[in-house]
Amino acid sequence: MKSSPHRPSIELLFKRGLGSAEIARRLQISSSTVRNVVAAIKKRGDASEVKKSGRPRSVNTRNTRAIIKKRIIRNDGLSLNRMASQLGIARSTVQSIVKNDLKLKSYKLRRGQYLSDKSKAMRLEKCRKLLQHFQVRRVSDVIWTDEKIFTIEPLPNRQNQRQLLSKDDSMSPKRRLAHNRLFPKSVMVWTGITATGKTPLVFIERNVKINSEVYQKIVLMDNLLPWVTQHFAGGPFILQQDWAPSHGSRSTLAVLEAHFPGFLDKNLWPASSPDLNPMDFSVWGMLEGKIAGKVFATVDDLKAALEVAWASIDDGYLRRTVNS
Repeated sequence: MKSSPHRPSIELLFKRGLGSAEIARRLQISSSTVRNVVAAIKKRGDASEVKKSGRPRSVNTRNTRAIIKKRIIRNDGLSLNRMASQLGIARSTVQSIVKNDLKLKSYKLRRGQYLSDKSKAMRLEKCRKLLQHFQVRRVSDVIWTDEKIFTIEPLPNRQNQRQLLSKDDSMSPKRRLAHNRLFPKSVMVWTGITATGKTPLVFIERNVKINSEVYQKIVLMDNLLPWVTQHFAGGPFILQQDWAPSHGSRSTLAVLEAHFPGFLDKNLWPASSPDLNPMDFSVWGMLEGKIAGKVFATVDDLKAALEVAWASIDDGYLRRTVNS
């Protein structure tokens, strides 16, 4: 029991016949403190504090540290709560051993594209070809392109979206609910960047299937070709795209050969390579960050916000991102 400076007063009032509740009211202290002192009086005859002898026993022993170390070696993703429960010790003890004795730190798992051994070999071969290709061509001439779906209800950040409440209110109506509709309205966005500029945003509605015909007309001919003609003014450029079925069909390849010569074909561009495309590893994240936390009433409101965010991305950012 934690030592209380009110022990003498509690003992005096108790021996005068006052109950615990009345003592707590008079001394303006918690009832639990009074009850603990009264219990000690009834047990020992007075309210004096019993001094503990010797050094407190610690469960942070060589044997415990060895057990925890072996378990982490077997499974470095093991929950500290589960380990503490299995060993019958406090989580704080496990945490202290992991941090101070074993010198380990908790890291979030990194996200990455899964690659089979065959995919790794093909990726390595194509990357070598890319290096050779860009010994005579400039990376700054590449138009990096990609598509992404945006919804009117962005997913909340469960880690950072929090609410400060008292313990009593934790289950009350004050507790807000972060929710998403089952199938929120959305729009597919296609766009691209170079080191010196960015293409328009192309919105493709949810009910439109992006087949070869749609990709060729709406993306390549109606939007990309006019932009390329104006931006590069007859100068060289290189189109990069992933190889979705609509991007690699025979009819699409014919359009690419006629209007976008020098594109990075399947023999050059490695599959499953979001780490090589600035749209994947940087630009989409930048665009999402600019509209983060907002819920849009309609798809048109979402489009308008994306247009504003896209216009705010400057050429300095594009240059640094492509150079990276």
